[in-house]
Amino acid sequence: TSVVAPAPQPVAQVQPVATPAAQPTTAAPAAKTDYMTLTLKPGEGREIKLEMRKGSTASYEWTATGPVNHDTHGETYNAAQGDFHSYSKAKQVKGDAGEITALFDGTHGWFWRNRTNSDVTVSLKTSGDYLTVKK
Repeated sequence: TSVVAPAPQPVAQVQPVATPAAQPTTAAPAAKTDYMTLTLKPGEGREIKLEMRKGSTASYEWTATGPVNHDTHGETYNAAQGDFHSYSKAKQVKGDAGEITALFDGTHGWFWRNRTNSDVTVSLKTSGDYLTVKK
């Protein structure tokens, strides 16, 4: 299976400013912060992904109202089914926190499965350098 990489994006050219006092300073883009929840019925599995560029970093913390299985992983754009990189996974846990540094352009995030007999709500907070959130 061949994977077609996205076309490289042009690099913006920065010109020197003649009167720096009259111009606003250019700061790095502000980090995004998002807070999401999802409720899993017994046996249900769902995921939330961040669209990220290679080398960018996002921090995360999630908690669950009951034990869940989770897999924190990433996929390249247009990845074949089952073609992913797993960052971490665990069974029957109620939370996790850390950072993801994207190893490639694509989507990086979390899959949770509820193996209990009652609904479980997962709450996720993310912040960092990512483009979008996909539920």
